[in-house]
Amino acid sequence: MKNIIFLLLIVITFSSFSQTNVDFEAAGTDWNWVVDQNGNNPALEFVANPNTTTVNTTATAAKFIATANGQSYALTFTDDMGAFTFSANNSLVKMMVLKSVSSVVALKFEDSTNPAFSTIVEVTNSITNGDWEELIFNFGTSVGNTYDRMVVIPDFIERAENKTIYFDQISFNVNNTLEDYYLEDIDFESTGFGANWVWTTDNNYTDPPLEMVANPNTGGANNSSTVAKFTSTTAGDPWALTYTDNIGSFTFTEANSMVTIMVRKSKVSDVGLKFEGPGGIYKEIKISNTLTNGDWEQMSFDFSSEIGNTFNRFVVIPDFDDSRFQDHVSYFDQISFGNQTAGFDDYAINFVKMYPNPANSIVNFSSPSNEVLEVAIYDMLGKQVLRSVRVHSQLNISSLHAGIYFVNLTQGTHVTSKKLVVN
Repeated sequence: MKNIIFLLLIVITFSSFSQTNVDFEAAGTDWNWVVDQNGNNPALEFVANPNTTTVNTTATAAKFIATANGQSYALTFTDDMGAFTFSANNSLVKMMVLKSVSSVVALKFEDSTNPAFSTIVEVTNSITNGDWEELIFNFGTSVGNTYDRMVVIPDFIERAENKTIYFDQISFNVNNTLEDYYLEDIDFESTGFGANWVWTTDNNYTDPPLEMVANPNTGGANNSSTVAKFTSTTAGDPWALTYTDNIGSFTFTEANSMVTIMVRKSKVSDVGLKFEGPGGIYKEIKISNTLTNGDWEQMSFDFSSEIGNTFNRFVVIPDFDDSRFQDHVSYFDQISFGNQTAGFDDYAINFVKMYPNPANSIVNFSSPSNEVLEVAIYDMLGKQVLRSVRVHSQLNISSLHAGIYFVNLTQGTHVTSKKLVVN
């Protein structure tokens, strides 16, 4: 009878957790947390929240002491969350941290019987003033995989003294970002894509995070408001990079295989774009920029050799240089997917904004020139389903069924194409 009760308790413990929120109030404190690779492995503690005045007001938090003689990957793990499978509904994992230094925080999920079967995402915290910070870990590439062990590496760096880190509020959320993106322009604006994505910096020594900043030069080829700023550190590798999985799973086709990006750099070096996919497949192209006078430069990367291949991670290497003797700052923006060989060009029409996307009955257009547009919409079979020769700012698409369409935009002799999702 006692064995039956014990088994029931185990089932209740595992089944009561459904990847919603490990808050160390009702969930997490009664779990078995093992500390490893951390010197004398001081136990994980559950203590009063050291700062309830900011974004995390819960009463209890986890306290981890990363020891000076521990490994850089000193960690704690638990198997008490039970087996679960990543899906589109739980693959965006968030965690609150409170730290006094900026360093990589890693979340890892494993199969406890075969730890080699695992997935890990690393994110660097930026707040060190005693406030809590929410970090977002995108496990979109692990959708469909099942794990039963969660590992937290709170201070993934070599250290000369003990460091105390607090973490709390581990939550599993709907990954809408992956679902809503359909290779539209990544422009880092609040109404577009890129700014709110999870960008992980790697191979860059302290791995300073990718920043979203005001455009330092709006008078040239790129007049958008917000751009991405990447700092390649002196001690970083030549291939210091940033990557995102929020691009979701996509397949290169003739319509999207020419990828363009705007860059602004103070030196000449290779810019690398790389796409990675399931099973270890990848494709990387490196092209050197030519402008160093503070102007923006559009660069084109031909991925037509990858037509038919599917990828789910996008990597940018802004300053591929093995002779870096000081930190270098690179800016990039306006990442577009199109087919330049089909007559598309880098005229200002490439900056035509089409929104909202996805859309229902109305789609809006805006461009720097405010000139009239000719709009032709095609279905996935290439059949023209809607056309208007004089569009100023708005087009009624209520006649279209739900689905994915390609929109050809013509302004004078200039043509470009965008993808439109209709709900």
